[in-house]
Amino acid sequence: MAQSRLSRVTGYEPLKISRGVRRVIASAFLSVPFALIATAMADSALVSDTFRYVFSPGTMFALRFVKVEGSHRGLGAFLDAVGAYAMIMDVALLLNTVFYGLLIFGFVTIRSAAKPGSRASNSEGA
Repeated sequence: MAQSRLSRVTGYEPLKISRGVRRVIASAFLSVPFALIATAMADSALVSDTFRYVFSPGTMFALRFVKVEGSHRGLGAFLDAVGAYAMIMDVALLLNTVFYGLLIFGFVTIRSAAKPGSRASNSEGA
C-alpha cells in the first residue's frame, strides 16, 4: 500500500529485479565468506598441499605467479617479506572469491533449473 502511494506521487514503478540478477547478487554475497574460510584454511601449516590447492585454488595461483622483489638490508627485509605475504594473500583471496562466486552461481542456476515449476524444466518436458 505504501509503495502504491509512493508510485502515485513520484510516478515511478518499483524496480523489478530478475531472477538472474538475484542469483548473481546472492552468489557475490555468499562467495566472500566461503573465500575467507578457504584462504584462512590454506594459510594453516596443518593443511596438506592437496587439500589447500583443491579448496583454495587462489592460493596456488598466487604463490606461483605473484613475484615480489625484496631488499636485503635490516628492517626493510622484514617489511618486504610482510608486504610480499600480504600481496600474495590478497591475490589469493580475490581469486578464491571469483572461484567460489562462479561455483555458487553455477550451483544455484542448476538448482533453480531443476525445480519442477521453473520455466527451463517446463520447456524440456514439452
